[in-house]
Amino acid sequence: MAKLFDMKIVSLLPAASEMLCDLGVIDNINAVSHECNYPELLKEKVQITSSNIPNNIEQKLIDDLVSEAIKNKLPLYNIDTDKLNSISPDLIFTQGLCDVCSISKNEIEATLKDKRCILPSKTKIVSLNGTSFDEICSDVLKVGKIVNRDEIANNIVSKAKKTKILMSKDNINISKSILLLEWIDPYFSAGHWIPEQIEMAGLKSALGEKGEKSRKISTDEIIQSDPDFIGLICCGYNLIQNKSFAKQVYNDKKINHLPAIKDEKIYAFDSDSYFSRPSLRILEGAKQLRNAIIKNDNQFHCKRD
Repeated sequence: MAKLFDMKIVSLLPAASEMLCDLGVIDNINAVSHECNYPELLKEKVQITSSNIPNNIEQKLIDDLVSEAIKNKLPLYNIDTDKLNSISPDLIFTQGLCDVCSISKNEIEATLKDKRCILPSKTKIVSLNGTSFDEICSDVLKVGKIVNRDEIANNIVSKAKKTKILMSKDNINISKSILLLEWIDPYFSAGHWIPEQIEMAGLKSALGEKGEKSRKISTDEIIQSDPDFIGLICCGYNLIQNKSFAKQVYNDKKINHLPAIKDEKIYAFDSDSYFSRPSLRILEGAKQLRNAIIKNDNQFHCKRD
């Protein structure tokens, strides 16, 4: 493995890119995926991926296209092999949790087997697969060790754990439930680390347990769960975009009789930044969740049109 000062890194996972920047090795990042948009400086990096699914279409159509691609074993993403070859990276960061959300380890391995790909044997693939706060902390330590930034990684994790402890002490557990929706057409409940974010905020998850994958849910399940609040955190969307989806929930005649909807207790969040990624910014997401529900922060509230 190359020494840090000449180590060439390609990060195809937004959470990994965040970690690398926090560890102070942004200059070693030679290329990123099209999804790596934080911190802002990453937008200046070479992008070597693109999505085969347009993101400016309705959610139902996105879901249909993704399902069709998976059924026919077609790639959801493109990787620019020529750019990858020209960089000849020492490290490629990816993930193995979800083939839909981001470039997966399987796609990278398939790319490396492609005859057009002529990467040297030194290239190492690192897969981050955190599904909880503790596992995300472990990923930070793992990345820190790989890039020789152990001390910085330890400090980052120590600070994050202290923040989590302080949050739990500050919380007023109101014993109210919230249904966080990761998609609305069709409906998907949020999984992995998100039920833990709900717990950090002093709330209860109406559907979904810590560590579970997100899953498609029926309107009957939503009705049966009868949440006190509903939160919109559709995967990959920002606050304004998620707010725009509230109208669809308010107009859904199958569920709009629920008190949470009748009483306009729907909130939206910047899921792309604070909920969709397994990075330590999930702590900020939990704070926003608490501020919205318990402290009535109106910037997250979705009023009926």
